[in-house]
Amino acid sequence: MKIGILTFHASLNYGSVLQAYALQEYLISRGHEVLIIDFRSPAQRRLYPAPLCFNSIYNAKQTVRRLLSEWGEIRRMASKRYAFKRFASENMHLTGVCFRNEEMLRSYDWSSFDMIVTGSDQIWNPCAIDFSLAYFLDFLDGKGASGCPKRVAYAPSSGPSGDFPSFRESGNRSSASLQEKIKELLSEYDALSVRESSTADFLFSGALAGSPCPVMPDPVLLHDAGFYRSLAHSFNAAAKANAGKYILYYSPGKNDGKAELLADAAASGMLGRNASGILPSDKRLRIVRVTDGSAGGAGKYRTAEAFYPAAPSEFISLIDNAACTVGTSYHLLVLSMLLGKDFICPDAASDSRKTQLLKAAGMSPETSCFRFSDPDIRAAVHVAVESLRASADSFWSGLGV
Repeated sequence: MKIGILTFHASLNYGSVLQAYALQEYLISRGHEVLIIDFRSPAQRRLYPAPLCFNSIYNAKQTVRRLLSEWGEIRRMASKRYAFKRFASENMHLTGVCFRNEEMLRSYDWSSFDMIVTGSDQIWNPCAIDFSLAYFLDFLDGKGASGCPKRVAYAPSSGPSGDFPSFRESGNRSSASLQEKIKELLSEYDALSVRESSTADFLFSGALAGSPCPVMPDPVLLHDAGFYRSLAHSFNAAAKANAGKYILYYSPGKNDGKAELLADAAASGMLGRNASGILPSDKRLRIVRVTDGSAGGAGKYRTAEAFYPAAPSEFISLIDNAACTVGTSYHLLVLSMLLGKDFICPDAASDSRKTQLLKAAGMSPETSCFRFSDPDIRAAVHVAVESLRASADSFWSGLGV
């Protein structure tokens, strides 16, 4: 079977890239030909611009700022983009065509595909800057049309809050509400699933979906620690040289003051597995920070050691060799859980994505420190993750995949 995957594969975001790669490899392991549809919308290109970019007023202003005073930032951004591009070229099976807008998707002949899968990640979050109805497959012909591939949604998310905002479409589309359009597109799917129960509840209770949607695990959870360590082997030597001597900090998007305070407390010895009190400055752990974009807006850790050029595979190695991890990223939680690294986070109880996963592992989200290095917790996590993988296997087997 020839399967296409449509998701956020091209953003400079570790979780987005790794979930796309994980789903690709999972479906290949089940014996199928898999291609990631190389869709890079104008909105996404504006969201993750090149160091010198004039595709929006904001990006033009930032470009001028860098040219005048931040040449180092230009080099870091260029290195980061190259690292992600290298990972994609070496590991992702992309379509030969790069679709740079929705019209290119509509004009393409999709009859060679047996199935197109949308998901995972926050592709169904209308609040995302790079949201598009293309992620609901609005570019395909009507259901049942000759040569039209099957439509399957695997674990897409509508974001941390788990629902769709109520607002109307704009531009050259009809004046019908966005929710009505989404309802129409969902009715043409052959199989639906979502990543969070909150998203499933909203789709069903809001009558957007005709029946309750099963909740499936994020694709990153479909593989074990060995899979990720094998992917990260090329960077292991550099990270192992400093194993256990640093804290990995990753909070994509806006600065998070609470996360930064937690990282500082962990580095000072006040949080973590062996916390005992405030350490003297010469015993304090380093804070290694990775980002998705430029150095701008780095908060108090702008001067911390930062691996700006880190590719997704190197990101995994940095997690695996850290003393612990700190941040707000959902996929940092997932990978810390799989790799057995203590994870410190300020917002687990208010994020439906994190809350659901932690509860599935028998842990309370009403805390900030999750001790995945503890043998008993690791055993419970293993049982929970195996159950999640079994549900995914059942979902795909039911579709003949």
